[in-house]
Amino acid sequence: MKLVAVLGTGSIGTRHLSVLKQIPGVQPVAVPAHPEKVRELTMAGYTAVASLEEAVKRGASRCIVATDTRRHVADGMEAVRWGLDLLVEKPLSTDAPTANRLYVETLNRGRQLYVACLMRFPQSMTKFRQWLPEIGLLHAVRIECQSYLPDWRPARPYRDSYSARAKEGGVLRDLIHEIDYAGWLFGWPDAVQARVVNLGRLGIAADEAADLWWEGRDGVQVSIRLDYLSKPTRRVMTAFGSGGTLEWDGVANAVTLRSEREPLKEAVCRQTKDEILLDQARAFLGEVPEAASSPLATGWEGVRALAVCDAARLASAGQREERVVYP
Repeated sequence: MKLVAVLGTGSIGTRHLSVLKQIPGVQPVAVPAHPEKVRELTMAGYTAVASLEEAVKRGASRCIVATDTRRHVADGMEAVRWGLDLLVEKPLSTDAPTANRLYVETLNRGRQLYVACLMRFPQSMTKFRQWLPEIGLLHAVRIECQSYLPDWRPARPYRDSYSARAKEGGVLRDLIHEIDYAGWLFGWPDAVQARVVNLGRLGIAADEAADLWWEGRDGVQVSIRLDYLSKPTRRVMTAFGSGGTLEWDGVANAVTLRSEREPLKEAVCRQTKDEILLDQARAFLGEVPEAASSPLATGWEGVRALAVCDAARLASAGQREERVVYP
């Protein structure tokens, strides 16, 4: 039996607990940020303990960190010191230098560190990667992730959420999935141009919208639009090549290939959100045969994504291209 500690039992932590229970031979152990929740979790049918120490004593060897972003590094450090391998919810931290402290600590202690960049796991994303060579020599990529923040968690005032906080939220951190898979698929940039803005539409302190541009591998021009302001929700990546155009729709979980020489090619995947989370959990636990080529984001990639965000803020403030400093 594999015991996996889940540190943090808010909405995403509870989803991790639920998904882990579906994997044969795996027992999740809830570790709430507030120990007084242990009884409540136990009554809800979960195995729950008051501390990571107790989870380790019960046999936990891995930990999913699902606490608030500002706590990720401190909580991850504690877990690593207890000898646990980590999967940390995105973003790895609030900025690259802070995240790098956790990355270095895991290296020094011989532990593994991964980041929960879930958009690597939809079956449609896998299909996008498989079909990408079919559009020939790539020259440009356009990525758009746009939604309306007040609709994210209707039961909770959005201005009270971490997303609204300048030092913890904002579109660059919240929607870092797009920066992650852009770097993963097309190459991490040496420099970035950006415009990061708060238009005052939502009454929050954090950035409401961002546009980023960089040059990827082999000169591919990458552009990204992120915002909290748009309806309906949109998550689309379009790759433009010498032989066609390939589009991924993250909302529809679909991919479409268009070319002049071949008929339209489409794939729509029926995978649910929990099934996507389940595939990520299995990769973290080494439950998939192709684990060596797993799409799971590494700790170093988590640091790199934050370094791009840091450079984007500087580029926007200085109105110039900014070199990305990878710690």
